[in-house]
Amino acid sequence: MKYLIICLGIALSSCSSQKINKNMATSDFKTELEPHFQIWSAGAPGSRSGVSLYFPASILEGNEFVAAYFRGMEKKTASFTSNNKKMLVTRFDLPRIDREMSLDPKKEYGNKSPYLENVPFQLNNDQAVIAFLKNGKTMYVKLDGIDQKETMAYPSAPPQSNRN
Repeated sequence: MKYLIICLGIALSSCSSQKINKNMATSDFKTELEPHFQIWSAGAPGSRSGVSLYFPASILEGNEFVAAYFRGMEKKTASFTSNNKKMLVTRFDLPRIDREMSLDPKKEYGNKSPYLENVPFQLNNDQAVIAFLKNGKTMYVKLDGIDQKETMAYPSAPPQSNRN
């Protein structure tokens, strides 16, 4: 009886930890609507960088977007990429960390590790989870096989000339 209770407890706890309602792969979408991500970087040293995650609005099934989870980060905003409202994008800012980079590992000793948010999902680098509200309940869709597009490097702003 004791073993039955333990097995039942394990089974119930594993079911409650499974939050994903639906799994989808990149191949489930038309080519022009495939989920993908793009790393971006501003041109000036010390400026921001991040990752833009693009995914089809059809994933939400007409419901309210809640959050996107990708590479240990969470973002609670998304916007349409164009007027046709077929694709959404959410942009994750990568944290700026000053590091000592050297060929001598002893000189790198005080470097801090990158900060990643405590997200509720264990995801591979090519996976994301999209959360949305459906009838007042939060639903989760996991996207597998997300492709990386070419990195976008934004050039620095042109110098301002003196206007007299």
